[in-house]
Amino acid sequence: MPTLQWHKLYASSIEAPPSVLFGLLADMPNYGRWLPGSSAYGRTTEVNPYPVRLGTRYHDGKPNEPGKDWWGSVTGFQPPGSLDFHHVIHITQVRARVDVHIHYSLEQDGDRTNVNRWLVLDISMPFLLRPLRRIITGRFDQENIRTMATLKTYAETQAKQPPAPGSLWPRRGAGASCMRSR
Repeated sequence: MPTLQWHKLYASSIEAPPSVLFGLLADMPNYGRWLPGSSAYGRTTEVNPYPVRLGTRYHDGKPNEPGKDWWGSVTGFQPPGSLDFHHVIHITQVRARVDVHIHYSLEQDGDRTNVNRWLVLDISMPFLLRPLRRIITGRFDQENIRTMATLKTYAETQAKQPPAPGSLWPRRGAGASCMRSR
């Protein structure tokens, strides 16, 4: 089966420190605090070992719906500057296999952080179904735009609220499981 590669860079300047953003991105079982579900993503479960680190495995997508879930792993972990994920998604309707690589880089710029999310897809599918690749990449594009926008909105909204005692995050200790000062 022929393999096609598609990649895109998503960038955002977010008014929050890199450590806070890294904490949100690395706290995979608690994504629901800031990233509501969508038609493509429900939640992340079975994160092991936790707290997340290099080599952590996870069950992603819609774990309770066979065929709409996938397993992945953390392939890069450099707090607070970069985080990498890898998973493979099988799209049975079009006999496609999508090898997904996601790289986040977080670079402080004054009171803001420049967040770059690099998405690389290796899509294997039968030659005759190749025109459907645009539908696949379009869905990935839509979900990545949503994730970056939601991360920005959540982090900037939280940063404007007074911090909860013992946490870097304001309001109800959101993110405290990986953000608590030690």
